[in-house]
Amino acid sequence: MSASQVMSAPPSAGSVLRTQLPGADFVHACQATTRRDGRTALQAYRDMAASIPGWFDGLMALRNHGMRLLGMKHLGSLRAVQGTVDPAHGQRLGIFTLQLLDDDAIVLEDDDRHLRVQLALQWQGDVLEVATVVHTHNAFGRLYMLPVAPVHRLIVPHLLQKQVQAYR
Repeated sequence: MSASQVMSAPPSAGSVLRTQLPGADFVHACQATTRRDGRTALQAYRDMAASIPGWFDGLMALRNHGMRLLGMKHLGSLRAVQGTVDPAHGQRLGIFTLQLLDDDAIVLEDDDRHLRVQLALQWQGDVLEVATVVHTHNAFGRLYMLPVAPVHRLIVPHLLQKQVQAYR
């Protein structure tokens, strides 16, 4: 993979989400080579969250309003990642809850009665991988993923591309 080229592929063999793949209803990952320059996985997540376009946050606001009427929780904004210096397991970071954090990887999750979403940003050398695994719990979760999956496959590589360009 050449520098800053984003490749969509299954999660890598070293992905922190590999154990979550069996039975998953949605799996998406993309990777890009860039200059890590000492950046941690938490910094990569914060940088990605900061680059969310306003129009996408607008879509999240519509989602939050509509889905609350159907019994799903209000997630908030994707860009609302707290500036906590040392976040702890179980702490909310934007729309997700922190599950795992070290210098090389961050795993975030949202789990409700309809689906469980796990997002990982992971450094493997100078390769940054963003992986998502979703397990749906019921028919509503599967229905919810119908429009979300194609949007996810477009927006995540776009965000990663913007991020690695900024890292040059």
